[in-house]
Amino acid sequence: MGTESRGAREEGRVRKAPPRRPVPVFRMQQTSTEQANKTIVDFDRIRAAVRPVLAAHGVSLVDLEWGTDHGAWTLRFTIESNEAAASMSSDPAGGVSLDQCADVSRDISTVLDEVDAIAHAYSLEVSSPGLDRKLHSPADFVRFRGQSARVKLARPAPDGQRLLRGELLEAPENKVAVLVDGKRIEAPLDDVVEARLVYELAPAPKKTKGSGAGKSQRVKPKGQNR
Repeated sequence: MGTESRGAREEGRVRKAPPRRPVPVFRMQQTSTEQANKTIVDFDRIRAAVRPVLAAHGVSLVDLEWGTDHGAWTLRFTIESNEAAASMSSDPAGGVSLDQCADVSRDISTVLDEVDAIAHAYSLEVSSPGLDRKLHSPADFVRFRGQSARVKLARPAPDGQRLLRGELLEAPENKVAVLVDGKRIEAPLDDVVEARLVYELAPAPKKTKGSGAGKSQRVKPKGQNR
């Protein structure tokens, strides 16, 4: 899962009487709910409903999203292992495997059917954070310090930039600091609109006499477990 941009993920459709096989992540069910109501989802109710499922599988909820994907409504759970969360692991994938995502998806699907949390057709997706993991809290900026990130700001930084891309640095409380092109840039955390880690490729080595063509290699983010 180290080279997947979105981490471990399983996709498919879940029927009312699925065959005995690895359960896919996506589930579709049809109802007559009006289109206008499709944007209304009770996140608190969903979180409360799936909390026992996540605890049973030893994982934590990193993010919960609701929106359209290629015209279809999607409920997306991003999870990581409790061990990774507790240890503040710098592995952006969160220590979750593809099989775990499939198992969690199966049980979440069952629970959401029981509580009838969403009445209309939608897709269910469960995945690990991945190498382009979103950063949601001040703790995330501390946890992934030293890794490359892309930080979008609501207001320009002191040097006029709204999009900072570079290495996350140690910063004062309530601020984020990024090393951009060798220059340290700070901005208030309140100004951060969106932030996520960036997966980078190493530059191709230069050709030397008597050697073949250089090949680019993938570089794991700093701190990622081998």
